[in-house]
Amino acid sequence: MLQARGVGYAAIIVRSLRDSLDFYQRLGLTPVYVEPNRDDPESFCALMYCGGNDSFLMLVGPAEGARVSIAEAQPGVGSMQYLSFNLDRETMTRIWHEMSTAGVAGSEEIVRGYERLVFMEDPNGVLITLTAWSTEPPVGMPRALVLARAAAIRERDGSAYVEDTHIQQAIAELIRDSRGPGSPRPPSDN
Repeated sequence: MLQARGVGYAAIIVRSLRDSLDFYQRLGLTPVYVEPNRDDPESFCALMYCGGNDSFLMLVGPAEGARVSIAEAQPGVGSMQYLSFNLDRETMTRIWHEMSTAGVAGSEEIVRGYERLVFMEDPNGVLITLTAWSTEPPVGMPRALVLARAAAIRERDGSAYVEDTHIQQAIAELIRDSRGPGSPRPPSDN
């Protein structure tokens, strides 16, 4: 049986990104990154780490002092924009094939930065995304750790978005850092 790894994140449309970040930080969530919204250039997305098993929450809202269409659109402020399920790329492709064969309508695969997404609706109209990373972290490497390092690399580079190149560099740095000074290096293929 094909199975998702778990819920990747819920995306909530918020009235004020700042107020929402403050609220969720008081609940113990940790901001991982804030970047422009790829779907609405006048708003921002904030990814927050919820702890345990790489659980995340995405806040989607207007820039400080701005009024944007996403916060006023349906489903509207305070509602969940979509629910993301975490999968590897092969499983995502297989599940999407099974769903489309069963008559479920949805998008083609969309590449957004480090993620590959397929959007569809459940029978109740809830927007669902199947989400896979373009570059998977090694087994046992927490995604939250990779995202935090990738966000730091993005900021150093002055990039607007976390991209797959940032994820790849973060993974390489985390592997290097985990070996520590003086640790033996694997043999080269050269």
